[in-house]
Amino acid sequence: MENNKKGMRSIWYFVGLILSAIGLIEMSAGIYDLYFPSAEHVRLANLHANIWWGIIILITGLVYVVKNRSNYVQM
Repeated sequence: MENNKKGMRSIWYFVGLILSAIGLIEMSAGIYDLYFPSAEHVRLANLHANIWWGIIILITGLVYVVKNRSNYVQM
C-alpha cells in the first residue's frame, strides 16, 4: 500500500492566512470609516492610516500564503 500523506502544512502558511484576515478586517474598517466618519476629530484622519496598514498587512499575508502553500513538514 502506498502512503499518499504529505505531512503537515508549514506554520507560515497559517500565519499568512491570519495576517490576510486581519488585513482584510483592518482595511474594511478603514473603508467604513471613510464613508461614515466618527464624530470625534482626529488630527491625521485624512491620511486614512487604517486603510494603508490594512493593505500592507493583507499583501504580506498573501505573500506568506502563496510562498508556503505547497510546503509540507514531514512528521
